[in-house]
Amino acid sequence: MGIGDIRFTVLQVVNEVQRKLGLDQTATVSANKLAVQIVDYINDVCGDLSDFGNWQEVLTSTNVTAVSGQCDYSITTSANIKNIGDIFFSSRTGALRNVRVHDMRIMTRVTSTGTPTQFCVFGTDSNGNPLLRVRPTPAANEDGKLFSITYYARAPQYSTADGALVIPFPGGLVVDGALARAILNESGGSPTDHYTLVQNDYLTARKEALNRFNGDTGYDVSFTPSRPGRRR
Repeated sequence: MGIGDIRFTVLQVVNEVQRKLGLDQTATVSANKLAVQIVDYINDVCGDLSDFGNWQEVLTSTNVTAVSGQCDYSITTSANIKNIGDIFFSSRTGALRNVRVHDMRIMTRVTSTGTPTQFCVFGTDSNGNPLLRVRPTPAANEDGKLFSITYYARAPQYSTADGALVIPFPGGLVVDGALARAILNESGGSPTDHYTLVQNDYLTARKEALNRFNGDTGYDVSFTPSRPGRRR
């Protein structure tokens, strides 16, 4: 099994939705109005999936270089960041502790320099990604050392020029979500039995797909000791 059995391109999703609607598939995602519309549905589905949970398929990490005297840092990436997982600094064993914006404002009213141990998301940068504020502020000894940052990315906004791009989420799941939206639109926004069936399949598959690498991973063996006087 290759990645193409699990993840589909934008064009593959568009064509499977069209086939399931009883229509001919197209060579491009801009071949007709419906194909273009399905791309919009794909974006809606990807947004819904991203908001539903933290998917291992979009987990990534990067390094940001510490600068002496600088407490605010942006993550340079072409991706849209959904949320931060953790931040480690240089060879420090423990992760930086996440604190509230209010607490960070109080603590940074007093100048403190040295190895960063705390951080918070303090607004966003010009790309709409989180702006990270750390404390203590790196000093000369920390200059040039690296913050190792793990984060979850959002899927990009796909356009009609992105037919060959691979969507990071399970292909069948994206098809179900886009198909449900297409059926609902076809009925003028009135839920039909067909829509309800496909939408319920999508919601069930969404939960199971997220659990694939999260809740379903590992061994969950537990033992419950009997209580005195309780009949087994």
